[in-house]
Amino acid sequence: MLWWTDDLKTGIESIDKQHKSIFDKANEIFDLGVNSDVKEVDKVFVFLMGYANNHFYEEEILMMENSYEGFIEHRRQHNYFIEQLYKIYKNTIDGQVTEENLNDLKALIIEWLANHISVEDRKYIKVMKDIQ
Repeated sequence: MLWWTDDLKTGIESIDKQHKSIFDKANEIFDLGVNSDVKEVDKVFVFLMGYANNHFYEEEILMMENSYEGFIEHRRQHNYFIEQLYKIYKNTIDGQVTEENLNDLKALIIEWLANHISVEDRKYIKVMKDIQ
C-alpha cells in the first residue's frame, strides 16, 4: 500500500490537495474485488476520469506558464494514463467486473502513485522553484 507523506508535497497547495485525493482514493481502489458492486466500481472510474482531466489541466498550465522543457514528455505520460484508464474502463463495462480488469486498474494506480507523482512531478516542481 502507498500512503501520502509530506515529502511528496510540491509546495503548490492545489496540486498537493489533488495528489492527496488520489492517494486517499487508492485505498478504495485496492479494496475493490470481483464481487464489488458495479455502481461502486463505476464511481471509482468517474472519480479517476475527473481527477485526470482537472489535475492534468492544472499541471500542464503551470508547466506552460513556466516554459517547462519537459512539457511534451510529461503530457505524453498524462495522455498514457487517460488512455489506459479508458481502456480498463471500457473492458470493465464490456466484460463486467473481472479480476484482470481490477488488477490492471490497481497496477495503473500503483505505477502512477509510485512513479509519476513521486518522481516525474518532482522534476517540474524543481524547475519551477528554481525559476522563482
